[in-house]
Amino acid sequence: MLLCKRKHETRRAKTMTQNELIQKIKERLQELYGARFRGLVLYGSVARGEADDDSDLDLLCLLEGPVDTVKEIRPITSATYPLQLKYLDRMFDIKAVSIEEFEKAVIPLLIEARKEGVPV
Repeated sequence: MLLCKRKHETRRAKTMTQNELIQKIKERLQELYGARFRGLVLYGSVARGEADDDSDLDLLCLLEGPVDTVKEIRPITSATYPLQLKYLDRMFDIKAVSIEEFEKAVIPLLIEARKEGVPV
């Protein structure tokens, strides 16, 4: 009985940590981009409710204006790297995209994110 309780508590703690991590990522991105930051969308297995303990968090960083996704990798990584170190048990992947491109959703990744994504 005690083992089951501990397992349940561990799962609850991981969920709280996941939500806390998402909030901290959002705060870092808001600091990085200021008024350009338009939101964060969780998509993939976590958003669908199909994640297991090893699933990563797939996030889209929505920005105002033109976005070069490749050029945004370095600033996003620099801003969120301390969180990656703190939350070693939960990997995350953040892609920057313009809000306009997200709303048009012509590439498969964005179509999927619009369909199943959860604003956070």
